[in-house]
Amino acid sequence: MESIHQVAAEIINKILDIDITQGLTPSLAEMKQHADELIREVAKHKLEALDQALVDNRKLRRGWIVEHKDVPRSLLTGHGLLQYKRRYYRNGKTGQRRYLVDDLAGIEKYERIEVGLTAQLCEAAVDNSYAKSSKLCSGGEVSRQTVMSKTRNVHSCKLKPIEPRTDVREIHLQADEDHVAMQDGRRDTIVKLVAIHEPVRREGQKRIHLPQRHLMTSYNEPVEDFWLRVADEIDRRYGDIDRLKIYIHGDGAGWIRSGTKWIKNSLFVLDKFHVSQLVNRVTGGDPDYREYIWKQMAQGSRQKIYELTQACIDSGVCVENTGKTFQQYIRNNWDGIQIWYDKSHNAGSSCAEGLVSHVLSSRLSSRPCGWLDEGLETISRLRVHVLNGGRILPENVRQARKPAIRATKALQKAISVDERFEINGAGRLHTCHRTSSSYRLFNAIANGGMVI
Repeated sequence: MESIHQVAAEIINKILDIDITQGLTPSLAEMKQHADELIREVAKHKLEALDQALVDNRKLRRGWIVEHKDVPRSLLTGHGLLQYKRRYYRNGKTGQRRYLVDDLAGIEKYERIEVGLTAQLCEAAVDNSYAKSSKLCSGGEVSRQTVMSKTRNVHSCKLKPIEPRTDVREIHLQADEDHVAMQDGRRDTIVKLVAIHEPVRREGQKRIHLPQRHLMTSYNEPVEDFWLRVADEIDRRYGDIDRLKIYIHGDGAGWIRSGTKWIKNSLFVLDKFHVSQLVNRVTGGDPDYREYIWKQMAQGSRQKIYELTQACIDSGVCVENTGKTFQQYIRNNWDGIQIWYDKSHNAGSSCAEGLVSHVLSSRLSSRPCGWLDEGLETISRLRVHVLNGGRILPENVRQARKPAIRATKALQKAISVDERFEINGAGRLHTCHRTSSSYRLFNAIANGGMVI
């Protein structure tokens, strides 16, 4: 069997022989294939070297007896299919049977996909379909059903701890929901979204920035429990909630308005986008009527808005149902409109609709797809975790099992490589500058010591 040095030399020579004139892109792709092959060969060598070290040193596996040898194992990794052989051991006292090499390398029994690749697949699935995630991370070697099941096993995703920002006096909550089609075809549902942020900063004429933005979602959860989670998060990020002034922005839905009951010192702010849509429908797009309604809102004259709306209904500018809906909407959310013009408050602008489109709709509902309850909850939760700056790590996919034997220093020494690999040793003469001591030394050796 070839040594790892020979295998590495062959692969590296293949990389060096690549013709770059065929184009940089195909050359890099070919180099990556060979690099992946090299990684797999090195991993195979190290696993089998570990297995041999355990066989040669009985003290390192005290109490464990070889039951089978050369048992093959295949594991799909981010670098391709890794194949190696190892021994199957039995404990003479307990009768327990284990693959000690798999134990020490953190490879679980019956595991077909390496845990690092599993984490990559799950993280890709927050932005892409299950099938596309498989194609991006494994070249399509993993089925979409497997990707789906792996995402549902992700647990204990946590963000890095933060210091409470006790100097902040005002925060905003953008609240909205995404309407999602379910796979059974009989119903649709909503996924709630709340974005916590500090006062908006404008970047240019159209772009706005939400400082310290933190996203939270809720599915199949009582509304009061969700708002209590939001309150806990505010307390964690900003300390005592009693000293904060909090604005809840939204379209006036019942669950959004109820947030003022569960969040202390909070006020509701109606999203102008939804008001503008209704104003355009009621006025039939007439600019004078629109301007009149916005002027009356600023002056706090709700009765005049009702009168104009009724006139639009009577004259056929809008149908009765549209006009009545607008009047009811204005009546229910008048406090959220008047706060726009209250100089004692800095309500700011709302952007909940855009956030839902970016955070939820782009993955959950913008393309034709149907969801099951478990998958919808999982992907929405993982998506906001990643958008909040979190990562899906191997430890989030599964908990590592304690190995049957310890990786002692004696074991690490037994599998250490004493000889370091060098590509074409004589070529080292050409890698150093002519004035260097290394060059002079090797040049002197090459010339029989006559040029020192």
